[in-house]
Amino acid sequence: MRIALLEAWDSSRPERVFMPMGLAYLASWTEAHVPEVVVRLFPELAQALDWAPDLVGISAVTPNFPKAEAMARQARRCLDVPLVLGGPHITGLPESLPDSFSAGVLGEGELTFQEIVSLMKRSGRLAPEDLCGVPGVVYHTPTGPRLTGRRPLLSPLDRIPFPKRDWPGLPGQAQWSFTSRGCPYACRFCSTAEFWGSYRMHSARYVVEELNDLIDRFDISFHVLMDDLFAVNPNRLEEISGLFRRELRRPLQLTAAIRADLVTPRICRLLREVGVGVCQIGLESGSDRVLSYLKRQTTTARRNQEALDLLAEHGIRVVGSFILGAPREEEEDLEQTWRFLCQNLSTGRLFAFTFGPLVAFPGTEVWTEARERGLVHEKWTDWRALDIDLRHFDLDRYIMLGSLSRERFGDWFRRFYDLWEEVRRRLETSQEG
Repeated sequence: MRIALLEAWDSSRPERVFMPMGLAYLASWTEAHVPEVVVRLFPELAQALDWAPDLVGISAVTPNFPKAEAMARQARRCLDVPLVLGGPHITGLPESLPDSFSAGVLGEGELTFQEIVSLMKRSGRLAPEDLCGVPGVVYHTPTGPRLTGRRPLLSPLDRIPFPKRDWPGLPGQAQWSFTSRGCPYACRFCSTAEFWGSYRMHSARYVVEELNDLIDRFDISFHVLMDDLFAVNPNRLEEISGLFRRELRRPLQLTAAIRADLVTPRICRLLREVGVGVCQIGLESGSDRVLSYLKRQTTTARRNQEALDLLAEHGIRVVGSFILGAPREEEEDLEQTWRFLCQNLSTGRLFAFTFGPLVAFPGTEVWTEARERGLVHEKWTDWRALDIDLRHFDLDRYIMLGSLSRERFGDWFRRFYDLWEEVRRRLETSQEG
């Protein structure tokens, strides 16, 4: 049995730098647990169709959901096989399952997809009367989409084989990995908790063995840890640090995401010991009022500054991210964020930054608020209005949640964008030199 997995991606946008890791884990798990199955990842639908698969899986985030629908329609014209949809969008909004898909996988997909593939092998179809007994799916019925309820999560996480890294043409240094799933926090703008459920970590042993595998196979020296939050448990970091010293084939330059309110001298020391030289932190705002809303009173602008100061003392560079357009955000709040950003860029506490408008993604509390305010509704389908690609930001379509006029918000967006471009060009020039 052949299974093709693809990520919905707008080909007019910048080239993909990293492989779709969710699909890579799905491929390795399925091949390990379902006999006589071959799973391949494809960057383009045409390549997958030429392979003549027996089942096609497509993953999509919300801005690319229209692309997933178009891919499914094209696949339907060429193949008479079941199509399965997965990813954050269908998890956050399962009732949006298009008619072109036989089923949608909700949240963590390994066990659910394994059962779907086994069902397909036995019966040669994915009929509603069969899918109704599979936890973790949404499927079509004459009265509309029906959910079977969420499936219990995989535990322990080390049960998952290393991801199948056969993305065509991807350079070895572009490999990345996860040492955990989910996040123990619940920021209002983030769908991670909804998608992954509880926060779970791979063991330190699993982490070092996977990195050694990447060193052996791809000769990596730089690596990105794509956990939503890497440095949660300092005791685990101590264990990882010890194993790295004793068993890692070579020292690696690592990039990882952390939270400002978790930064301590001990955490900084451990990050340096394991090779983390660059951290990504969701600073979000320079206004305590906005931070209180976005991050549920878990941090303040002062605490964020203390974290930046401490990381700088330990020689760890920081890329900070910021969000504009929170509900009830006023001009003064944006001025505070602007001053915070510029001050830390000038002192080197931040060597780069990213930013974006607050987006009401399905599965987040912000989406719920947007629905309550009538900004989106049950039949709403303008998913490209939720696109966070800065170069393609459409102010006219943007769902405004903040207090500013659309014109004033546009002024602030352009102000941050111009600075972002300036910093980006400066970094590119320095790297070329």
